[in-house]
Amino acid sequence: LKGNVGLGVGSGLAAEKEAVEKVKLTVLADDYAGYGSRLWAQHGVSYLIEVERKGGKETILFDTGTSADPILYNMKTLGINPSIIDLIVLSHNHYDHTGGLLKLLQAIGRGNIPIIAHPEIFKTSIILRPKLEVVGLKGNTREEAEKLGGQWVLSREPVKLTEAVYTTGEIERSVDFEREAPLKVYTVENGQLKVDLFLDDLSLFICLKKGILVVSGCAHAGIINILKQSLRLSKASGIRAVIGGFHLVGASKKRIEKTVEAFRKLKVEEVYSGHCTGFQAEKIFAERLGERFHRLYCGLTLNFEG
Repeated sequence: LKGNVGLGVGSGLAAEKEAVEKVKLTVLADDYAGYGSRLWAQHGVSYLIEVERKGGKETILFDTGTSADPILYNMKTLGINPSIIDLIVLSHNHYDHTGGLLKLLQAIGRGNIPIIAHPEIFKTSIILRPKLEVVGLKGNTREEAEKLGGQWVLSREPVKLTEAVYTTGEIERSVDFEREAPLKVYTVENGQLKVDLFLDDLSLFICLKKGILVVSGCAHAGIINILKQSLRLSKASGIRAVIGGFHLVGASKKRIEKTVEAFRKLKVEEVYSGHCTGFQAEKIFAERLGERFHRLYCGLTLNFEG
């Protein structure tokens, strides 16, 4: 599939009528490998999500890190064969979430692998400090991915990946304190540099019988915006867990505290963060949420019952 496709959830789904039976999430890439670990860390994100439902099982690769080599090493060490991957979701276009795509497609070794992303995944993304650097997809990634068996599924709308598993689609920005992103990135429009609004930033939610799991890459759209959209789309009564990077590196202490308080108000049961969340934010999360807060690391495996 190519181009813009409407595979969304429309006005919402009845989460209590649609739920997976089991979810297993394995951290294949994060900035931290864990104490005494045999695994390799890297700057980036990659999660393997295995979903069991009535009548079947799907395996989703969420993001592909900066490089495939540490991911493939970690998979081999953990006894995971890349061939089990059914589809790939890219949360946004930055290199630390897309850099390993081509080599991972090669490792999967077959055709017709859906790659779900926002239509703006191929935009030019640039940082200006400390020097000008392109931080988005490199070179001919679109064409090369297709040669290796990838099929792009590009949609601004939420996409149903399998029973009870959806992308959020383009995130509605409604939270005041999340309007300004901590990271300043630019894109090119009509020959001019403009501030990148990260419209390509999307996340994933999985419906359980009691609440949803929300998986984010960097949450450039704002993690609270993401949680509110996931709740709105799923019509779920609560949030079982939030897993991913929240990009609060460089955020003010005021914004961090408002974010943590919003987690408390939304009654998020468990929080698993890493990558770009930042030490100060993780410290405040740990102080305010206690045992409900957990640090992500390579090789961490999380299991949830439907």
